[in-house]
Amino acid sequence: MNVLLNIAIKNHKTVVKRLTELIRIINIFLLLGIIHSTAWSQFYPAKVYSIRDGMPTNAIFDITQANDGIMWFMTSKGVVNYNSLKWHLFSDSLQLPNSPYSYIRALEDGSVWTAGQNSNDFVIKYYKNENWQSVKLEGIEKIEGKFTFDVRLNNSGYSIIIGGRNTIYLHETSSSTLQKYQLSDNPYYRINSIKFHNKIAYISTSEGLYTLNNSISSHPINQHLEINDEVLQIHWDKKDLYLLGINWLALYQDDEFKYLSNDTGVNSSSRFNKHNLTVDRFGRIFYSSMSSAQFLDRSTGYGKILYINGRVFNAQSNRIYVDTENNVWVGDHRGLFKFNVLRFQNYNENIGLANDEVTAITYHDQQLILANQNQLNFLENGNIVKKLNIGFKAGIRILDLATNGSNQLFIAANSAGLKLYDGQEVINLDWKTKNEDHVVTSVEFINDKLYYSTNVALYSYEEGVIKKEVKVPYIRNISQLNKDTIAALSTSEGLFLYNPSTKNIQQFTSSSRIYNNVYNVCKWNDQYFIGTSGGLAVIKNKQIVPFFTSEKLNRVAIYSLFVSKNNNLWLGTNEGIFIWDGMDITNYNKAHGLVGDEINRNAFLQINKEEVWIGTEMGASVYNFDEDLSTELIPNLQLKKAETLEGSVLTESQNILKHDNNTIEFQFLGVSYFDENQINYRYKLNGFDEDWLYIDNPNSNSVRYTNLPPGDFEFLVESSLDNNNWSVPKSLSFTIEKPFYYTYWFVAISIIGVLILLYSIYRIRFYFILKNQQKLKKEVKLRTQEIQRMNDEIQAQNEELISQSEEIATNNERLEEIVQDRTRKLREQNDRLSKYAFMNSHELRGPICRMIGLLNLLKLSQQTEYEKILSLIQETGKELDIITRHINKLLDNVDLSDLQEANSIEVINANNREQDQIDDNIN
Repeated sequence: MNVLLNIAIKNHKTVVKRLTELIRIINIFLLLGIIHSTAWSQFYPAKVYSIRDGMPTNAIFDITQANDGIMWFMTSKGVVNYNSLKWHLFSDSLQLPNSPYSYIRALEDGSVWTAGQNSNDFVIKYYKNENWQSVKLEGIEKIEGKFTFDVRLNNSGYSIIIGGRNTIYLHETSSSTLQKYQLSDNPYYRINSIKFHNKIAYISTSEGLYTLNNSISSHPINQHLEINDEVLQIHWDKKDLYLLGINWLALYQDDEFKYLSNDTGVNSSSRFNKHNLTVDRFGRIFYSSMSSAQFLDRSTGYGKILYINGRVFNAQSNRIYVDTENNVWVGDHRGLFKFNVLRFQNYNENIGLANDEVTAITYHDQQLILANQNQLNFLENGNIVKKLNIGFKAGIRILDLATNGSNQLFIAANSAGLKLYDGQEVINLDWKTKNEDHVVTSVEFINDKLYYSTNVALYSYEEGVIKKEVKVPYIRNISQLNKDTIAALSTSEGLFLYNPSTKNIQQFTSSSRIYNNVYNVCKWNDQYFIGTSGGLAVIKNKQIVPFFTSEKLNRVAIYSLFVSKNNNLWLGTNEGIFIWDGMDITNYNKAHGLVGDEINRNAFLQINKEEVWIGTEMGASVYNFDEDLSTELIPNLQLKKAETLEGSVLTESQNILKHDNNTIEFQFLGVSYFDENQINYRYKLNGFDEDWLYIDNPNSNSVRYTNLPPGDFEFLVESSLDNNNWSVPKSLSFTIEKPFYYTYWFVAISIIGVLILLYSIYRIRFYFILKNQQKLKKEVKLRTQEIQRMNDEIQAQNEELISQSEEIATNNERLEEIVQDRTRKLREQNDRLSKYAFMNSHELRGPICRMIGLLNLLKLSQQTEYEKILSLIQETGKELDIITRHINKLLDNVDLSDLQEANSIEVINANNREQDQIDDNIN
């Protein structure tokens, strides 16, 4: 009877539960039918992956992350992994699971497990040490369709648990045992999920939470569950247990149970048994089950859908996974999404704005107003509740909004002039005073009076009366600096400060033209900062001068400025927003989740401590201070391979290379999914490089060294996302051997060989020296004897020479006497010869000449005179005879033979040779 009663109670609860689910589903469809599209909430920036990014397929069924940081996915084409650089699909020949019901899990030992149906059968396989292995389960019922799965590492192997509709199978690989546990006979009973924690299997079912630790037990939380006691999924965060049910979320902490939400938006169970519940490192709770991925707003208890730009409903998320970098991955049948920055919530035309660009933002009548070109969007609690078109005119553009705190909203609409929205309709105001006024550029309530600017002047508007305050050319914007000062910012004439009470106006300009083109001004920390087209500037010495803060912000056009409630200076630029606390500057742009990069000049608004609204060319972003949860992100660096040109692979144990195998390529990989395009590397080869070398391209993840010299080296590589926080270096030490002729043993042998050679040379030389010395002694002795002999000969020759010298001296004396004698004789003979010559030339010539004259006279004379002439000739002949006789007598006294001998050549040469011989002997 009691058994029947229990069954009846269970059946009653099941029927009630089914009716409740049906009513909620009907309500959801009704709600979706009556909600206008403008009620959609904001979307969050996400990285969308698809087949265009290299994914093999868009259908993602499950997600996990291995201990090396690599992401693994179960897809409609099988198992895929992604290392932040490239995707890899494992071959169909492996027969891996590919059904929507499949699971994938990663364990701390590096193994990756899969379970599910392939094209032929149900399989369980795991990947370890770069190989796939299968696990056979004998005795398990055939599994078709949805099931549950988990695996854990134990001391001797693996524990595998599989859940069917109401049955649990536990398999121990170490003993190959299979245990079966029946949880219920109820035909409506179902097992939603199974998860191991601290060796205990937690089983989420349609009737609560159960545990398996040698036996099935009911968990204590079941007594706290209300009529809807179905548990879809659990998540352990240290000692806290989170539970997801049908439209409820709870926390079991320190043996206390409490509901976190009774309206999660999860109204049914996933038909693929893909129930998701996870908590990131900042305590944010993400969940889904047959629903869009959501996270819990703990302040309200409601779930917020993680809307994606261009996809309003990413329904039926198969898996939500938070990786080690706190990136939130969401996979469904239409793609893969990654959320990592929830600091920005974004609005654009895709989710209901009239247009993308948001030109101005203000808060009016308990509503936030986002202005487009010619439309106003009214928001309540983050939802768009109304859109208003203010009309169209050529050149219309809403540039500024101003409210006096009542129900009046004034609009500066450029060429469309000044307009008023009174809560019901838009009214065109008569704003022109002269035809030279063409546009209204800005509007501001100051001291309860409305001021607006045109292209020529600053005006005030009060109770329908327009008053020209001051003429200022080309006003772009106006703002109140303090109680008595209005700032008018010109497009080319710099900054004007106007005092409405005194009508005094002061102009500030810069020597640089680009700094005279001003957009905004604010006072921060007792200093006036100005946004210009040339960058940030300040007022100094009554001039606008550039103000340098950082290289990144240098010469970036600044369109808007405002001081946040925490006293930070916010700067809106065409490169996103910059937030400056006086020390550090933080930049956010589209890469960080901002919807656009160009910030409009009147589109900064902070309405509370938690949120700042920002208008851009691509929509509006809401910056949430509570969601700006900064964390130090460092890539998971791996030194994948070190290989030489000849194919030798370097490892810690095999790290010695020959001297001619000295060209090495190092391959490394920094795994980070925060922003794959920001991964940088730096590397250094100790023993070769003096400084770090940097790589800014994430695809360049290898480096090659060629022709390294012999020696000991250590390769170091680090990775970073911001070039500030670098990972722990991965290193590999190796040695390139010296050539054999550089080795110590070779050098030692060579030195010994050289020493031996030198010693041998020394001994040989010493031998020859001794031998030469002996030979030299003999030669010296012989030479000495020879010299002695020669000395004797020389001495004898000297004595002979002395004798010859004496003889020569005697001969010289004799010769001298002979010479003197002969000289005397020669002189005497010369005297005789002189006389002879004189007689020939004088005495003999006279008679001859007379005779010649007489002969000539004879020829001329007559015959009677011949005798006289002949007598004279005869006398002349006798005189000539006497002279001739006298000459002969003289010649008889001269010894001509002696004279001829003394002067002959032979005698002279003989005397010369004799003299030379004597000189040689003397020398």
